[in-house]
Amino acid sequence: MSLYKTAHKMDSKIDYSNYRADSLLNDAYFLESEQHPTPESIRFWDKLARENKQLGKEITIARDFLHMLRHIPRPYLPQHKVDALWQCISNQNRQEVQNKRKRLVLYRTLAAACIIIFLAGGWYLQNTHQKSQHMEFSDIAAVKRPDISTDQTLLILSEEKQIAIQGKESKLHYNQQGKLNVNSQTINQEAENKKKKEIYNQLIVPAGKRSSITFSDGTRIWLSASSRVVYPIEFMENKREIYVEGEAFLDVYHDENRPFIVKTNKIDIRVLGTTFNVCAYENENTQTVVLVTGKVEVKTTNNEIKTLSPNNLLAYNDQKGILVHPVDVQEYIAWKDGFYQFKQENLEVIAKKLNKYYGKTIIVDKRLTQITCSGKLDLKEELDDVLRTLIQTVPAQITKSNGEIYIHVKSK
Repeated sequence: MSLYKTAHKMDSKIDYSNYRADSLLNDAYFLESEQHPTPESIRFWDKLARENKQLGKEITIARDFLHMLRHIPRPYLPQHKVDALWQCISNQNRQEVQNKRKRLVLYRTLAAACIIIFLAGGWYLQNTHQKSQHMEFSDIAAVKRPDISTDQTLLILSEEKQIAIQGKESKLHYNQQGKLNVNSQTINQEAENKKKKEIYNQLIVPAGKRSSITFSDGTRIWLSASSRVVYPIEFMENKREIYVEGEAFLDVYHDENRPFIVKTNKIDIRVLGTTFNVCAYENENTQTVVLVTGKVEVKTTNNEIKTLSPNNLLAYNDQKGILVHPVDVQEYIAWKDGFYQFKQENLEVIAKKLNKYYGKTIIVDKRLTQITCSGKLDLKEELDDVLRTLIQTVPAQITKSNGEIYIHVKSK
């Protein structure tokens, strides 16, 4: 018979009205209820707490103690806490020792078992925490991009199952139970989840396409063209972390107990809940963070730390360090809605953005590099159509040669 069933039969005979926190920590039914709560046990303890305010306070103290053990991994309990727990148990036992020696033995046995469980739990949590931290900070960034050339968005599941996703835009959605839908089609990953503890998926978006993921916690990420994100199939209890290459916009769900960390090969961005854009292409020396709402903390590989305020851009370069300045954020995040927005931007800068997005080499005549343009370009269109729209505002024409695109001065 399970501990829960045994304790459940006993609880109706036990008068909990005068129980203190230390007594509850030695009560089999209370410990089982906290470790494996059921609707019945939840109603039982809630009813007691409502009917007896003092007992309700003791229940809260006991729960806080258990919560501390779960969330502050240590190889052992501090000695003063062990001593205090033993003292409380001993004080109670002395009051009953004359008439209830059998119960005294039982209480002491339970007390010893309780502390052993706590010590073992602390050891287990410490080792689990250390392993999880190791996996979290090294393995997620070490997940390699597969050596695959494709013009389709690619979802690579942990068991190396690859799913090619059709269309210029794709949407991935994880519900609260972790079930994955790709463009409304359910993908089953449960079998692999049972085999491994630390598993990561990766989404690779090729040139000319975009994708988005809604995670089970409500956080959403938009991924731009020529980008990749690596993420765990299930976030940790104390932290949420992903790895990004390329450009991404994030709307992070607020959770004070689980900071969200976006890692690149140069910076870590730590947030609780906010919206921001990160641009971190591996072949570029400078990586940027543009904050729209909330607050983020950026830490570089040189251990520089900077807190960013809304409507500011942080640029990090290994040689130049961190630079921060105000920007019009819409110009940096409009891509997630399917267009580029420019305001008096140099033609050469625009060409570089289109080059990055569509994966094509675009060369601008030096005589045109200082010409500025304003307006919007629809990223849902093919590159040729986008370029035709662009040159309508400048005295230029387009030619192609050997797979390269040239924007040069229009011939007379």
